[in-house]
Amino acid sequence: MKIIEANVAGKQMNGNFLLHDISISINQGEKVAIIGHNGSGKSSLLKLIGGIFEYSSGDIKRAKIKTAYVPEHFPENIRFKMQEYLLLMGKMSGGQGDELSKQISAYAKSFDIEEFLHTPLKNCSKGTKQKAGIIQALLMDPELLLLDEPLTGLDEMAQLELVNQLESKMGNNTIIFTVHESMLIDRLADRVLTIKNGRIVDDSIMTKKEKQMVIKAVIPKHLQVQGLPCISYEFMDENIVEMTVLSADSNKLLKELLEQDYFILELREKR
Repeated sequence: MKIIEANVAGKQMNGNFLLHDISISINQGEKVAIIGHNGSGKSSLLKLIGGIFEYSSGDIKRAKIKTAYVPEHFPENIRFKMQEYLLLMGKMSGGQGDELSKQISAYAKSFDIEEFLHTPLKNCSKGTKQKAGIIQALLMDPELLLLDEPLTGLDEMAQLELVNQLESKMGNNTIIFTVHESMLIDRLADRVLTIKNGRIVDDSIMTKKEKQMVIKAVIPKHLQVQGLPCISYEFMDENIVEMTVLSADSNKLLKELLEQDYFILELREKR
């Protein structure tokens, strides 16, 4: 099924064209990254694809599906506490009662924001607000998820958690996102649109390769590394070890290390 089919579409605002001659077709299940310099039209293209912007010229056909959108900047001065806000938005999307509350608690734990559930959103940091926006979208269980610079303001652990959530939760659903960071492109995208001066100048299919992460940690004296879910490990010092793990298993390993009182020194992508 086609999610969107655009034919020489353009978007004009206040007398200026933001997008020109957009001709693309996106199918259900595709994971599409939109890249380009600041001001190139990435966010405008994302909004055009999702129907947040209506086209000013040309033609666009969109499927009628459940769509969630996470903007780059979470709205300021929302008076609700985070849990109140997520419950309200979850109920508006069809969530109910105890099950919705359990989902919110699980996501809050995954993104390490449990302590902020009863904090007014207007008092939260940019990164915490970004996590709330992502959770709101995931609660909808959307068929099409639109993400505008989703890694902005997120710490490295939260970035990895987001990618893992998207890989596990979205399945055959469609994700379209603007991004600068290569990690999200490498892990998630099967197609990359490059935009320049409001025009798509390249449309490429990605060749996927399995990413690996390196975790450097201090090992407690009473423990051994053998048996941990890593590909390989190397002692850098008597009690400092570097472990290589598949990206998909990195969160599982980090959780196990923290539960066993390892001290994490570094987390990086293996080059």
